[in-house]
Amino acid sequence: MPVTGLVDALLGTGTTGAPRGVYASLIREANASGLPIVAADLPSGLDADTGAVHDPCIRARVTVSLAFLKAGLTQYPGARAAGDVVVRYIGIPRTLPPGMKPAGTVLTEAALSELGADPGRRREPDGHKGTYGHVLLAAGSLPMSGAGLLAAKAALRAGCGLATWALPAALLPPLLGAVPELMLAPVADGGSGAWNPAAANEVLRLLEARDVLAVGPGLGRFPGEGAYLRALWEGAARPLVVDADALNILAASGFAAWPRREAATVLTPHPGEMARLTGLTTAEVQRDRLGVARGFAAEHGVTLVLKGARTIVAAPDGRVFVNVTGHPGMATGGTGDCLTGIIAGLLAQGLDAVQAAALGVYLHGRAGERAAALRANPASMLTGDILDAL
Repeated sequence: MPVTGLVDALLGTGTTGAPRGVYASLIREANASGLPIVAADLPSGLDADTGAVHDPCIRARVTVSLAFLKAGLTQYPGARAAGDVVVRYIGIPRTLPPGMKPAGTVLTEAALSELGADPGRRREPDGHKGTYGHVLLAAGSLPMSGAGLLAAKAALRAGCGLATWALPAALLPPLLGAVPELMLAPVADGGSGAWNPAAANEVLRLLEARDVLAVGPGLGRFPGEGAYLRALWEGAARPLVVDADALNILAASGFAAWPRREAATVLTPHPGEMARLTGLTTAEVQRDRLGVARGFAAEHGVTLVLKGARTIVAAPDGRVFVNVTGHPGMATGGTGDCLTGIIAGLLAQGLDAVQAAALGVYLHGRAGERAAALRANPASMLTGDILDAL
């Protein structure tokens, strides 16, 4: 009877490091066979905690994770080596023993509902624009005005009642009417189209009548940038979302010595920005995304959104959530600006930082999936397609 497939049950969750000796030889032979492989619990050679793939590692068609989903199966490159993942119960109790916490929670509609975030974004029948909050964005500069526009439009698409975009005054004329629903607040820039430290006071004045501040998309770098951002960090008594160049300014400004904010704070770095914030290399961040995100959020008292395939949301209390929505077509400029606007829009509606970040990444990914389905080829997707699919 011909062999039509292989079952990998060589190594389990307790192993560390690269397979050696006969195990390594068997893994290489299994991969070279060309037969479909079903891995029991996790592919041999895959780190169960981080998703790191050792050499060699089983390349499975399907992984049957026993009792609980292993964290390493949710993160790349481990997710690729695992193939399709299913969880099957084998008699082990489905509840963890007292004192034991899960490595993380996969974001599903049920998990979001348990978190107190409504994935359906239902509206009250007697609601009005004031019910759903007012977002203020400090974003954009002359060469990158589109980033601010995308973030502002995303905040509105996320359901906030009102949005105001504070922008360098030189940007105002060409943007008038670009999004009729959006209010524009020009900030003095001396005709340069760039930000300056004094602009922080204008932003804080505008924030007095708004519910949340998002800063960073298209901001650019400028003299006095550290003083500008620190003034917002310490002076904004409202929830704050920090993205893009504002994250790079944080990293360059001795952020570790800055005081913790009392109001909710969400940071949304991609792996390169996360590397600058932590002093690690991008490769080191990617090798342990869950651990790096969890540690940073706890150390600095922020909600951290570590973007990328399988975006991670880490809360300051140690909770971690993994988002599995999304599409490779979302690898295009502006999608991070869109996510910033979505999270800010949800914060304005009264969600707390973890709820807004978790629901935001989930909705962002779902919109990307819908947008990809409408394209003849998802490689042609633009961020505007994602906005239209929200």
